[in-house]
Amino acid sequence: QVALKKMPLRKRSRKELVVNEIRVMKENRHPNIVNYIDSYLVDEDLWLVMEYVDGGTLTSVLVRVFIDERMIAAISKE
Repeated sequence: QVALKKMPLRKRSRKELVVNEIRVMKENRHPNIVNYIDSYLVDEDLWLVMEYVDGGTLTSVLVRVFIDERMIAAISKE
């Protein structure tokens, strides 16, 4: 299974940030992060293919679970 993320580029003023994000995802693989698989440009939309992670989006998890600053710092450090 994979997850697809559609990123409309026509609405983005800083496209170089998207390109940089893809470069960083390509270069960094870790068992505790969602890994990048591939990307495709279709018209003005960028489609990212990433590893599928069960459990919903990060936003939905953060809404349900309170994480204090120390935990955020520890996760970010990893």
